[in-house]
Amino acid sequence: MRKIMVVLALVLVLALGCAASAEGRDVKLGLQMYNFVAAGDWWAVQSMEDVQAMITRLAAAGYDGLEWCNFQMGGGYMDLDALKQMMDDAGLVTCGMHFHFGSFDSLPDDAAVCVERCQKLGTDKLIFAYSTPATFGIQADENGNYTPEQIDEWAQNVNQVIEGLQKAAEGTGIQVLYHNHNTEFLKGASGAYANDLFVSEGMEVDVYWASKGMDGKVATALEYVKTNADKVYLLHVKDGLDGSSHTGEMCGWGKGTYDIQSIIDVAKATDTIEWIVVENDNPGAFGLTGIVDAEQSGAYAATLDFNR
Repeated sequence: MRKIMVVLALVLVLALGCAASAEGRDVKLGLQMYNFVAAGDWWAVQSMEDVQAMITRLAAAGYDGLEWCNFQMGGGYMDLDALKQMMDDAGLVTCGMHFHFGSFDSLPDDAAVCVERCQKLGTDKLIFAYSTPATFGIQADENGNYTPEQIDEWAQNVNQVIEGLQKAAEGTGIQVLYHNHNTEFLKGASGAYANDLFVSEGMEVDVYWASKGMDGKVATALEYVKTNADKVYLLHVKDGLDGSSHTGEMCGWGKGTYDIQSIIDVAKATDTIEWIVVENDNPGAFGLTGIVDAEQSGAYAATLDFNR
């Protein structure tokens, strides 16, 4: 009996220690909710009660905040006032809001809706989440390649979207950022990366995709972060195979070969970076739901140092 009590006491101490370290993080740990969309289990969310269960599990997994990309559920759309209260009660904040481009015709209305959602959930980071040249009808050649001039044309289109978002956010204090994938590291006619041709107020650098867009090495992506230290506000972090140029081996934290502590250390040394955001575009590759994948990454994060 005495041994059991000692073990229970140790478990309690460890649990309290993990909770304290999460609350005391200088660089906060977020989760991009695309984890759930990618895994397909988002569509099992039918009610605000289901959302509450999800929020409760993510708070227990050690996350400090959530980055939203979708508010549709089986029963319609989330009640954002109720969602904000749920997050407040769980000790979670919204660390960013992803914007998905539809068309230039709908951009003013879509941007206004996204700004309103940012305000309701209390975030000042509005992030243009995804585009490629094809988003704007720019076609690659038969080998899938784009010319530098096409990259410049793409950047002009991206900047038009960014300016539309900035117009909608004017006077609100909301910053418009851009989130990269690998295509953003193709070069325009000047030799600059597409990512450096965009006129956003800052970047959310996805370390995995940045590495794949360059030479496959995490260290190269981190050098890019250091070079742009005054412009990077959030890092997206997946795990994967360091040195690989393939884009299909991404995984949850602790399952690949990435030295995730080294990524966190760069964030700690960069004054503008407030958040490390966990994301796995393909949790189903390991037969996992989005929530279980997020919980496993959260458990791995608890072994790492986020304090400056």
